Amino acid sequence: MLRRQKRIVGGKNSLRGGWPWQVALRLRSPRGDGRLLCGATLLSSCWVLTAAHCFKRYGNSTRSYAVRVGDYHTLVPEEFEEEIGVQQIVIHGAYRPDSSDHDIALVRLQGPDGQCARLSSHVLPACLPLWRERPQKTASNCHITGWGDTGSAYARTLQQAAVPLLPRRRCAERYQGRFTRRMLCAGSLRAHSRVDSCQGDSGGPLVCERPGAGWAVYGVTSWGHGCGAKGSPGVYTKVSAFVPWIKSVTKL
Repeated sequence: MLRRQKRIVGGKNSLRGGWPWQVALRLRSPRGDGRLLCGATLLSSCWVLTAAHCFKRYGNSTRSYAVRVGDYHTLVPEEFEEEIGVQQIVIHGAYRPDSSDHDIALVRLQGPDGQCARLSSHVLPACLPLWRERPQKTASNCHITGWGDTGSAYARTLQQAAVPLLPRRRCAERYQGRFTRRMLCAGSLRAHSRVDSCQGDSGGPLVCERPGAGWAVYGVTSWGHGCGAKGSPGVYTKVSAFVPWIKSVTKL
């Protein structure tokens, strides 16, 4: 099983401000030009949701990372863009680096409670799903977003792609013992439809629209076989399985 960072294949440029909860986890650099490490999802002014495996390579020292909110084009400073230091990294206690299970982490941004990231039309939190909500039955119009590799290079402009959620049994058949009840998978099993997430998109959101109730983050980009490979949908940490843990850590 190849377990690797993920990118969006088969996506397109998003609209500026269209995904205001999308944030970037970046390596911190003295020159301020630290590189993109992972995607993440804003849950509140001070808390960000991402994947535990994003910290596997460089460790969990808060000094090593910064979170960029309000970004659209990675090389162009923008009106709503803000880079914020990290105060705390909370990796789920059951996560093990040699496994893909429990691949979830929370990042507390620097700043007083409720006043870390400046919220605006371009910087807004995503909603959490209900605990144990089954998104395959309740969610439609689902998208993945990120700046990851598009096949030739990392994207400069935030990419988006619509992805269908797949029935649990299809994912379990494809990935067998590695696919647990704390995961969901999305994408197409058809050979001509190549949409997936890959290098650089790890930790980023899979969000679905709930009629009349905004957008909720149902998945955290986690792992899969190849990128957009035939019959190999992307696998995401199922956020609804971790809602009590998220609320206990963040007090949201």
